[in-house]
This record gives sequence, structure tokens and C-alpha cells, in this order.
Amino acid sequence: MYNMRIKYLLLILGTALLGTGCVYFNTFYNARKAFNEAEQARKESFSKGRQVIQKNRYEAAIDKALKVIENYPNSGWYDDALFVLGVSYFYTDQQNKSERRLRELLASYPNSKFADDAKLYLAKSKLKQNDIEEASVLLEEIFQGKFKKEYKTEAALSLGQYHFDKKEFDLAEKYFTSVRDSLGSAVEKREAQQFLADGLFERFKFQEALDAYSKELDMSPDKDEKYHAVYRSATCCYRLQKIDNGMNYLNELIIDEIYFDSLGTLKLQLAEGYELDGDLVQAENYYSEVANESKNNIHVTEANYRLGLIYQFDYDNLTKAKEYYDKAAKTNRSTPSGLDAFQRSTDIGKLDEFNKHVTLDSTATQKTIDDAASRQYELAELYWFNLDKPDSAIKEMQYLIETFPTAYDAPKALIALSSMVRDYEGDSTKADSILHEAISKYPNSDYVHQAAEALNLQGTPVDSGYPAYYLKKAEDYLIDKQMIDSAKYFYQYLADSFPDSKYYLQARFALVWIEETYQSPGDSSIYYAYQELVDSFPGTEWASAARQRINYKPSAHGPGTPTGEASDTTAQLAGNGENDAAESDTSTSSGITEKLQSIYVGPSGDTLPLFSAKPVQVLEPFIYPTEAYYLEWRGDLYFQIKLDFSGEVQDYKMMTKSASPELDRRAEAAVKSMRFDQLDVSKIVAELELKQAAEGGGYWFVFKYRVLLPEHLR
Repeated sequence: MYNMRIKYLLLILGTALLGTGCVYFNTFYNARKAFNEAEQARKESFSKGRQVIQKNRYEAAIDKALKVIENYPNSGWYDDALFVLGVSYFYTDQQNKSERRLRELLASYPNSKFADDAKLYLAKSKLKQNDIEEASVLLEEIFQGKFKKEYKTEAALSLGQYHFDKKEFDLAEKYFTSVRDSLGSAVEKREAQQFLADGLFERFKFQEALDAYSKELDMSPDKDEKYHAVYRSATCCYRLQKIDNGMNYLNELIIDEIYFDSLGTLKLQLAEGYELDGDLVQAENYYSEVANESKNNIHVTEANYRLGLIYQFDYDNLTKAKEYYDKAAKTNRSTPSGLDAFQRSTDIGKLDEFNKHVTLDSTATQKTIDDAASRQYELAELYWFNLDKPDSAIKEMQYLIETFPTAYDAPKALIALSSMVRDYEGDSTKADSILHEAISKYPNSDYVHQAAEALNLQGTPVDSGYPAYYLKKAEDYLIDKQMIDSAKYFYQYLADSFPDSKYYLQARFALVWIEETYQSPGDSSIYYAYQELVDSFPGTEWASAARQRINYKPSAHGPGTPTGEASDTTAQLAGNGENDAAESDTSTSSGITEKLQSIYVGPSGDTLPLFSAKPVQVLEPFIYPTEAYYLEWRGDLYFQIKLDFSGEVQDYKMMTKSASPELDRRAEAAVKSMRFDQLDVSKIVAELELKQAAEGGGYWFVFKYRVLLPEHLR
């Protein structure tokens, strides 16, 4: 009886163990089945020239293999399950997980039959993660080591393609050559040969590339490989001026019915061959055939564009060229050829507008003369830059110089003509003489400095006396040296002496701005000076800048006058809050406004608002220094100040300076010792919705401190 009980217990135990094994085996079997199906589909598709990844089968393999890993860690198939996971994660683009499982396999089962595969996939996974250094080390180890031929082949192809993509063709060549000569299968050998040929093509070694493509064609390429090799062979022949050979290659593809879908591309390339060979009639025939028969609008656009080029440059028929350009642009303007066709059509259309010489009599105003000369200059530029007609460009530029000698653009035309003669005729002596003529005839024009620079005469007596020269001196004195009176002198000289200069209005604006900023008269004269600019020169950038100086909305707190003086029109014009800073100070690109713009750029690069409340306390009141009496300097000094809610100045930075270091020092001390009303600070912060600074809890503002002359000096 006892023995019977033992046998019964053993039978039950054995049945239970057998049941567990069946569950385990079924789980692993299903994982392997899904994985093998995915791998078979991938490999079969790869052998046919493209790789198909069945992600759903790999995902099913992952699901089943994870159960083996989690529930049966001591099984004999654990390394197999790790490999299934590593490869399946790889093909489902989960590279971090793939790497982790492959590393686990290599660390725990270095002698596994999957170890070599795991190392290869680990390298490929690192490539996908852009960890090029480790991937290259692993691939090189496989390529150089004692691995199976197929592993070495894949490593070589991966390394070769990596260097190829980086355009390191010499390095790539070593790996592709090894695949072609010894390692690869027939498919892989052709793949390597194509890479070798393409690398030569990319390096413009067209004869060697042609030979390489010929070798590929001897290796029984598939449909796509043959098309690529033959088409590239035709291109190589064109580059080697073997036009007939190239056209023969193209015709080989054209007559093959399997490439019917590519006829548009092939005929375009064939037409280009006829064009290169000088047979424009045949070229035009093929381009017209594509333009009229192709269903591909990109091919139609390209064909019409090429026809436009032939009629423009070979037949010199701009009317017909424009017709083809219009057809190309209408079909598809999004391609480079379509865009260029649209531009060329527009340029040709401008000829009707520009190509009408204006005859002026003695009653013509200077504005009429300047306008006519400007149109003539545009016509010459159109011929030179857009229509590739240098002879016509030179002729039209000469016409401008001879017909409109008093025009503003006359000296500019001489300089342009000099450049044309130098580039097109190759006559440097004649070009230099034209530049000297520009300087001698128009010594006070805005273009003298360009002629002087072209002749390497910068810094000589010739390179002076023109408007830009005085503008530079004025801005140097104003911005760099802070010598206000000297700056005013040169701005005034420019405005008085060169009323026709493009810098005239800039000088006029600068004079008013200096008066407002540094020498405020305390009345409404500044307002009327800006208004005069607006009224006299509407539509100009300087009229716009002046309008922005006088059009503003006063802030609720009003502009501040820290010295205790009452607000006046000038003070309001000089600063009216953050809108004034943002609009007025960035209205132009001159040296003045660039200086102003920088005043409002805070420590963090943000734009600071103007703080215009008056201080309630100044511990170190400003006293005008006696050593600065002779300068009689007055005006506004700009600071950046950091205030906390108590109204005290936590930090500051002086942004502009006067002509006196001692005056600046005393102004700094006064600003540093100021305390403002807490309510003013809170009100401005709330109105502007400012965010508390991260460090120190303060807020940065621009603060304008006005310096007035002592009573006895006024």
C-alpha cells in the first residue's frame, strides 16, 4: 500500500512538471515562429532589392519572448530568447532596448551560438543611435576578426555606407572593394560595385566612374540597378564630351519597354545631349515632345524652361523665350526651374517698361532727370545681371552717363561701367581711368568713397570731402568721443553743403535729436523741428523717425525730471515710456539709433521699459562740477537701474556719458543713492505686468537723468 502511494505521488509530480514544460515550450515556440516569419520576409524582400519589415510579427515575437525571460530565467533557451528580443527591438526601432538585451546576451552567454549575430546587431544599433565611435569599433572588429563571411560582409557594407554618406569616399572604397572581390553574395557584390561607381562619380572622376558602371552592367544587375548604371553612364559621357556615346546609353533605356515610366526623364536628358552637340533643332524637337505629351508636370515645366533658355541665349528671341518661361511657371512654379522661369519672364517683361529712352529738354527739373537716370541704370543692370547681355548693359550705362551727366546716379553709373569694363573686356587700365573720371567729375558725390576704395586710395586726400566722410566724422564725435559740439558742427556742415545727398535728411534729423537729448532748450522748438521734417519730407525714413519722436501716449506717471525742474515738451519728446523706446530708438539703422537701441537691452537680453517717476530721496545730490563749466555740457544721461519693491536702487549701469568724467561720476553717485516711492514702483510693475527677476527679486528699468547747467551759466 505504501509503495502504491509513492508511485501515485511521483506520477502526479511528473504530470505537473510535464504540464509546466509544455507551457514553456509553447510560449517559446510561438515567439520563435513569429520571429522566423518576420526574418524570412525581410530577407526575401532584401534579395529582391528592397527590405520589408513586418513589425507586427516582430512585436508578437517580443511579447512571447518577454514571457520566457520573465517566467523561465533558468531555461536552456534563455540566450535564444534574448537574441529574439534584441533583433526584434532593432527592427521595431527600439534601439535602447535592443542594445540592453544584446549586451546581456554577450555578457552572460559569450559562447552562445548567437554571440556573433548579437555583436553585429549591437554595432548596427549603435549606428542607429548615432554612437558612431563605438559602432565603428565593433564593425571593424567583425570585419577584421574571425567571423563568418556573411557577418564580415554586412560589417563591411555598414562601414562603407557610413563613410560614403559622410562623403569620405576613399575610406568607403576599401570596404566596398572587399565585398565585391571576396566577401559578398552576387547581390551584395553588385551593391558594392554601385557604391564604388557612385563614389567616383561624386568625385568627378567621370572616366573611372564610367568604367565602374560598365563593370556593374556585366554583373547581371536587376531592373533598377541597370537603369541607374546606364543613366549615370550617359551623364559621365556628357561630362567627358562623348555626347554620342551618352545618347546611345539613353536610347538603350528608351527602347526598353520596362522603362516606359521614365521616358520623360530620358528624353529630357537626350535633348540636353543634342543641345550640347549643337543640334538645336533636334533638342527643340525632344523638349517640345516632352512639353506637349508628358503627364508629369515637373517634366513639362523643365522642358518649357529649357526651350525658353534656347530662345533667349541661342536664338536671342526674348519674346518667344518669355512665352516658354510663362508656360513653365504656369505649370509648376514650385520647382527651381519653374521659379527661375518666372523670374526670367518678369525680367524680360521689364524691358518694355525700361527700354524707352527719355528725351529731356531744358525745362526738365532735377527730379525728372534723376528719375530718368534711375530707370536707365535699372535697365543696364537688368541686361548685365539678369539677361546675360553685357554688351547691351555697357551700351545703356554709357547712354546714362552721356545723357544725364547731372543726375544723382551719374557717378554711380561710372563706377558700375568701370566694373563692367574690367570684368567683361578685361581692360584694367580703361576701368581705372573711368574711376578717376568719377572722382574728378563728381568729387562731392555720395559715391566717391566707392571709387577711392576700388582704386586703393583710402586715406588719401582724394578720399575726403564727400557727404559720407562728414557723416562718419559726426558720428565718431557723437558716439565714440561724446564731443557733442564737434558732432553738431559736422552734421550742420553736411546739411548745409550737400542738400542733394542721401545723407542730408539723416544729418537734419541728427541735429534735432542732439538738441533734444543733450541741449534741451526747455520749450517747444524741438517739437516744431521734428514736425518740419515730417511735413517737408513725407514718405522718407527720417520723416517716419521724426513722427515717432512726436507721436506718443504719455504714461500715467509722466516723464521724470530728477533734478527738480518742471516737465516740458522737450522732456516728453525725449522719453515717454517703453513704447517710445521700442519704436523711436529702432526706427533707423544709423549710429545714433543703434546707440539708443542698446540702452534698452537689459542684462538678460530683454527690452527694458523706461522708469519715469521722480525719486523721493537722493542721499548724494548732484552738484555740477566747476571743472566742467567750460564745457557747458547739458543733456540726458541714461542708466539701467534695478529697483526692489522698497524703491531702493539695488544695482545700476551707466549707459551713456557726458564730455566730463567728473560730471559722470557725480551723476552716478546721485542715481546710486536714489530711493523711489514704493507705490510708484508697484504701479509701474503692475501696469507693465513685469515678472520678478530670478536673482535678488528686483526689476530692471531704463532711467533718464537730466543734467542742467547751473543758473549762472545759462
